[in-house]
Amino acid sequence: MLVVGAGGLGPHVAMAHIAARPSISRVRIWNRTWSRAEALAALLCTLGIEATAAPDLDAAVAEADVISCVTMSRAPLVKGALLKPGAHLDLVGSYLTDMPETDDDAMRRGSVYTCCDRGREEVGELTIPIASGALSLDDIQGDAFDLVQGRRSGRVSAKEITLFKNIGGAHQDVFTAAILKQAAGL
Repeated sequence: MLVVGAGGLGPHVAMAHIAARPSISRVRIWNRTWSRAEALAALLCTLGIEATAAPDLDAAVAEADVISCVTMSRAPLVKGALLKPGAHLDLVGSYLTDMPETDDDAMRRGSVYTCCDRGREEVGELTIPIASGALSLDDIQGDAFDLVQGRRSGRVSAKEITLFKNIGGAHQDVFTAAILKQAAGL
């Protein structure tokens, strides 16, 4: 797994992926500030996760099975041409119309899903490739609700590249808090 961005969401995204996919055995961290990548890797190591800082983003992207971007980037960081067959790319961070974490190639190559159908026209991750013609709203395969309720099957082959854009929303925060509260027995 590769986490792009070493801010406040970085450790949580890594731990969430590992909880959902226990087969993830190694996490690499890339951040534009090297010391922050090293600090997050060290933190994850204290939690029993094998983690290292990645000095070369392109090389790390080309090797990763799962990539999760948690940045505030206003320029594409993950190059779609580097995604290997079967890779999964999460785009969690950028949330404004001028904030892309990846490029048009990723949108063309990947099967795109979103967390919900609200706000698709408000995030650069979607509006920029739609404006360039690399993506249309009809290209979006579905959302998290479709996947959970079985209306969409998700990945259909081991070589398919999947891409998930988290648009966010307070409703998801409320649902998550309720599930965590219940799990904690509160």
